Amino acid sequence: MHTDIACLSTKGQFVIPRRFREILKVTAGSKMVMMCDGTHLLLKPISRPDAKAFKAVIDGVNELAKKAAAKKAKGGRK
Repeated sequence: MHTDIACLSTKGQFVIPRRFREILKVTAGSKMVMMCDGTHLLLKPISRPDAKAFKAVIDGVNELAKKAAAKKAKGGRK
């Protein structure tokens, strides 16, 4: 576990130290989930969806649609 200290600005902002940003792989504009139990504050990065995995799902759906259209054209079940 790593420890560091951050200072809160008058606008309620604080800087996440570089080594933590590097460990978490967050950059400017990264989204974070914040949770608080009244004593502790937890920040967790929201990871970006994997575009390649999403494309694979879409390609699979398109392939199924093509097969269904071909089956229907051959007089298959409606």
